[in-house]
Amino acid sequence: MKNRLTKKQMELLTSFNKEKLLEIIQVIIMNNEQAKTTLSSGYLLESKDILKLIEKEYKKRTKSQRFLDYYEADIFFNELHKMMVPLLDNVIKKAPQDSEILLEKMVLDFDHVAETKDTSSGGWQDYYFYIIETWVKALALQKDVDKSVVANKLFNIAKKTYFCFNETFLLNYKNDFGSVTFQLLRDLFYQHKEYREAIAISKAINDMDFLKMMIEQNIESSSIITAYLAYAELLIEDIRADEAIVVLEDFRKDHELQQSRYYDVLMSLLIKANIEEGQKEKAKELCFEAFQNDYSYKFYEVYESLIDESERAQAIQLFLDSSKKEGDFQYICFLVEMKKFDLLNEYIVNLGEKDKANVVETFGHKLARDGSTGLDKCGFSHSAIFLRRALVNEVLNRGASKYYKYAVSDLKKSFDYSQKLSDWQGLDTHETYLNGLYEKHKRKVSFWALVEEKIKDISVGKDGVNYES
Repeated sequence: MKNRLTKKQMELLTSFNKEKLLEIIQVIIMNNEQAKTTLSSGYLLESKDILKLIEKEYKKRTKSQRFLDYYEADIFFNELHKMMVPLLDNVIKKAPQDSEILLEKMVLDFDHVAETKDTSSGGWQDYYFYIIETWVKALALQKDVDKSVVANKLFNIAKKTYFCFNETFLLNYKNDFGSVTFQLLRDLFYQHKEYREAIAISKAINDMDFLKMMIEQNIESSSIITAYLAYAELLIEDIRADEAIVVLEDFRKDHELQQSRYYDVLMSLLIKANIEEGQKEKAKELCFEAFQNDYSYKFYEVYESLIDESERAQAIQLFLDSSKKEGDFQYICFLVEMKKFDLLNEYIVNLGEKDKANVVETFGHKLARDGSTGLDKCGFSHSAIFLRRALVNEVLNRGASKYYKYAVSDLKKSFDYSQKLSDWQGLDTHETYLNGLYEKHKRKVSFWALVEEKIKDISVGKDGVNYES
């Protein structure tokens, strides 16, 4: 943070004796009211008095019913956050139980406080997640509280707030609460049919038996899929890949997942399990099968890792041929991800006039930009310029003025790419292209004004566009 002391300043400060430090503190608080308040309220009060001060200040700041717009709301939550941090961070370890009680009130009061605020900008998040996380820390510090009580408190807060229990969050506090507390918490979620959370916790604490039990009870569809996948993943981690293969193969026989968002995860686990078991050929088959479902490049990458260099050319052709079956888009995606820009250049060069006119529709905006960048880097600047110009044409043909800034950026890129050209090879020069564009779209004044502003050496007049190369 920019306001912290430098390393050299810290070294000098730590070298001072007690008397010198007291003298410095006196000077600071005499000249800085905020420093005086922070010192007196945060460090020179008993814990219970600090908490009373926090509660008093909180009530004072939140009692107003005046509606705050998003800008005012951001300031409000930022100031509330700044007020709490130095005070709570100082008191939480000394009085965790009292801190937890106060923080719980604030957490549960958030919806009420937010009713009179425009929270659309998200400026409330730092404050909100700070009080949530600090509440959890205060609870975790109470080592003498019965674990079932702790689990119930966690569960109740989770049910009443936006607080989302996920594996990442849970693992942050796994050592603080211990596995027994998490088991009890998981059981509460399970009893209330909150299966997603129950599965996430079971996975986080490596409870394969519980996941197996959930599978055998055949819980509702989306959760049973998640349970199967979590169970299989833990089996693989436990060096029981052979069992994971049986579980996953049996599961996919009974469930149609090809169009499901879970398909990639299932196939990735199945491939991993076969690799762990030394079943390289089976893993390759699965990679190709998975690729044919949604043409995800990651499955080609795994496939490639399983073959010798001498087999690479044949493998590329196998996957390219497969991607062509679903039309040009999948084929182009694969070429870009494979960085096969020689083949992409060949594809563009061989396009018919009708296909050239619809190239942005075929590629999509992102793929056209990614493709042009790769083409230029690999020396295929003519095709790169063609794609960027196609993007410009598409925006102007639609008259989509809100995208003019992107069209100008694409136009500028086409100028950058041309620096590597020794000749135009049938491609229109910039001046010819610009004047043709102007003739067709001269009434789009805001576009041409932006062109003049963003691209040097271009001037636009009544007679057309002048480009000084």
